[in-house]
Order: sequence, then C-alpha cells, then structure tokens
Amino acid sequence: MRSLFLLTAAMAATTWIAVATSSSWLPGSQAEAQPSITHTQQVQSVSLDGGRGLPLAALRDVLATHRGDQLDANRLVQDRSALEAELVARGYLSARVEPATVTFAASGGAYITFQITSGRMFKLGEVTVRGASANAAAVVTLTTGDDALANRIERARQTLADNLGRRGKPANVTVSLHEDEAAATVDVELISR
Repeated sequence: MRSLFLLTAAMAATTWIAVATSSSWLPGSQAEAQPSITHTQQVQSVSLDGGRGLPLAALRDVLATHRGDQLDANRLVQDRSALEAELVARGYLSARVEPATVTFAASGGAYITFQITSGRMFKLGEVTVRGASANAAAVVTLTTGDDALANRIERARQTLADNLGRRGKPANVTVSLHEDEAAATVDVELISR
C-alpha cells in the first residue's frame, strides 16, 4: 500500500513539474488560464458503502462494472438494479441502493461508490398452501421466522409442483407474497391450480 502511495505521489509530482515548466503555462502566455484535464474514465475502483453485515462478495459478483473497464453510465444503472435485486433475493426487501457516485482523480480514472441502505432482514410470516391436500403440501418446509430468501421460496414452490405432478395433480403452482414493512415479515401463499 505504501509503495502504491509513493508511486501515485511521484506521478503527481512529475505531472505538476511538466505542466509548471511548459511554455504554455508561463505567465503572459495565451494558455495561462487553465490547463485542460482529460480523464481517461477508466474505472479504478468500485466500492459498496453502508453494507455492514451484508454478503459483499455476493453483491460484487452481480456487478458488470469492474476495475480496468471504461466508465459506462448505462452499465452503472444496470449495476444499481442488480444490487437491489440481489439484496431483495437475500431477504432485504426494503433495501435501497443510491445511484452510483463517480469521482475523478486528477490524474484520470474513475472511482465509483454505491451507497447501500439495507434495512431489516425480512422473515417469513404465515405460510399457507391452497389447492393441495395436507399430504401433498407436507413437502413445503418453509416455516414462520425463517429468513425470506427468494431461492428458498422458489425451491418450495418447485418442490410442491413436482410432488403434485408425481401424484397426477395439476403442477401449476404460483406464489403470492404479502409484505408487512412495519413487522419486516412476508406472508407466503403457495397456490396450486
């Protein structure tokens, strides 16, 4: 880390000396006002802030923007949506990801930060199964108090559909979710038609 700091400081000093000694920068010249700074707009880092206790490695995996890429505003919008979707899938149904903040270094390069407000982890409230017998519904292992994880709810839906299919019953099972923001719970209803 120290060598990176020294390298950055050396590059900044070299740039300053080159600008200060060029003839266009001397007092009285036509270019005296401001030297033009061009940013390479190459991504130097992508940070996720405010995500204490969150699965940061999993959140980083959904990002399309990485160090070394060229800055792309559309991709940043997609990254924000992907982060929110991943948080919701992990039970943070009230999660909010702010639009990316981009800071440019004097030597060029973009530093990107996504500010995350995760909110509370939602838990499962009441879990009901409609349109299936008690024996067929016994394969649903979701219980009140479990984390409201999208993959677990989907797995329960698929397991019920498979079980009904093996029994010769209709295998079209849908999920209806009812969120209670104040209690941070989600009631799950599995409906067989």
